[in-house]
Amino acid sequence: MTSSKSPYTISAKTQEVVDDYRKYVAGGFAPYPVALTRVLGSQAWDIDEKQYIDFLSMYSVVNMGHNHPKILAAAIKAMSEGAVINLPFHSPYYGQLAEKLHQMFGYDKFVAMTSGAEAADAAVKIARKWGYLTKKIPEGKCHILTAAACYHGVTISTVSLASKKSHLFGPFVPSVGSTSPSGKVVAFGMINDLREALELDGERIAAFMIEPIQGSAGIIVPPKGYLKEVAELCKKHNVLFVCDEVQTGLGRTGADLCHLREGVRPDLVVLGKALAGGMYALSGVLGDDNTMSLIDPFEIGSTMAANPVGCSAAIAALDVLVDEQLSSRANEMGALLVSTLSAADLPHVKEITGHGLFYALVLDDKPPKVTPRRIVSLLAQRGVLASAAGLKRIRICPPLTISKEELLKGVEILIGVFKDIEDMGELPAEVLVDVRH
Repeated sequence: MTSSKSPYTISAKTQEVVDDYRKYVAGGFAPYPVALTRVLGSQAWDIDEKQYIDFLSMYSVVNMGHNHPKILAAAIKAMSEGAVINLPFHSPYYGQLAEKLHQMFGYDKFVAMTSGAEAADAAVKIARKWGYLTKKIPEGKCHILTAAACYHGVTISTVSLASKKSHLFGPFVPSVGSTSPSGKVVAFGMINDLREALELDGERIAAFMIEPIQGSAGIIVPPKGYLKEVAELCKKHNVLFVCDEVQTGLGRTGADLCHLREGVRPDLVVLGKALAGGMYALSGVLGDDNTMSLIDPFEIGSTMAANPVGCSAAIAALDVLVDEQLSSRANEMGALLVSTLSAADLPHVKEITGHGLFYALVLDDKPPKVTPRRIVSLLAQRGVLASAAGLKRIRICPPLTISKEELLKGVEILIGVFKDIEDMGELPAEVLVDVRH
């Protein structure tokens, strides 16, 4: 383990990659100076062959672990067949995936997209069409309600759903977001906010869309029973209940889908990230015929949606989820993670939030040198990959297939980082740089 007094150094090879990004790459998600080249299971290696333990699962993309052999084999099989884009023909893999999702979760239909943001956008389109055709909301008056601090993607339509966004991207999509038509702001986890909004504006609201646990906000867990009360209120006011399970779904929170922890059944479910086991971009929306039958040809789709490679990988990933009992394993390993961290009595940590293997460490009022980005940067130096979430939270989300030994080794490094962080000097990428001029 690196001494707390050792300086943080970046190799020449990594610096070359960082320089390429700085010179030629725009946007993205503020990467740390770690240049990964290969992954396997819960391990990753950088351009210098330095080894890391993955405590991030690349934002819940690889719930089943990196390059799971069964999922990899399924993807390679589809590739070796010379798999082509479906349009405008049928793909056996797409039909088989939709059938498997029906068998697992009971919804009538599935429509595929590529990214989570595209799938969230599709759910909004479906809900609006239902609002006009079925609920009979007057034309132009349909509202899609979300919760404050939500995250459904960074396209213009999904950014419009969020409560925090740069005005420089405006004007935004109207009649969406966490503020109801009458001006009531709905905070996540506050059932009375939703009750008031629906009592005021229920006739104009077609859907209420939330993450069962807010992921990018920092693993924000609502009070127990919240989802059940949400479902009841939505039913009472004839409002679709939409669960965005892009980050929380497919075993991540200790259930095959997070909302199943409370025994509720949303009208629409948004899937993504881990759906294809990290092998290919694939996402989509689940729903019953009362909503999904409203979709006409050419209304929802994209060029690479339901690509055979992604669908083949997804079929295998769903098999792995069930066969290896990954939801139960997430609960088992998550309990070990939390108990070990709690016993360590980490300095500067006031709370651990989450379920399954979907956790955040919440920092207290901390000294200036104790920030999420500094901690994550030092973790990377010492061989653990994690991520910062806001000003006070660090996301800890290992692959569900991680071994007990790897988990405890990563936790040991994490404990050491918290003990040493105040003694460290400047760390790379500890501050986000504003590139506007």
